[in-house]
Amino acid sequence: MNVDGNHEAESFRAWAPDFDKWPRSWMGVEEDLAYGKKLLPWFAGFLQALYDEGLSRKTFAQYRDHLWSLGGTIISQVSLYEEYQDDPLEKLRESVAGDGILPDHYDQMTQSELKAFERMCRRFEKYLEESK
Repeated sequence: MNVDGNHEAESFRAWAPDFDKWPRSWMGVEEDLAYGKKLLPWFAGFLQALYDEGLSRKTFAQYRDHLWSLGGTIISQVSLYEEYQDDPLEKLRESVAGDGILPDHYDQMTQSELKAFERMCRRFEKYLEESK
């Protein structure tokens, strides 16, 4: 919990100031940008829920960074297979099911980082289920 006691009035954006720029960072081609923007409402809800739990900044940052990586991986797949007509929420649910999809550049991640990514996917999957 924040020391100043004003935690509830704050937004996750204090710890993710570049959040609105994520879709552009994932973009390879123009179509990716629009699809990436469609993912943001669920990402925002999840990050806000994590923030509201009062996670430490370090733990929140780990979830945030893995979530950004998940978004990039989803956009890579959507772009590769030209799945722009697929429902973004369904694509998101498929991507986090079980322990989630392997993120791009997973081969450069440590076992600990992969486990943390899987943990984020499981938690995000639970969040999506509870948000129905």
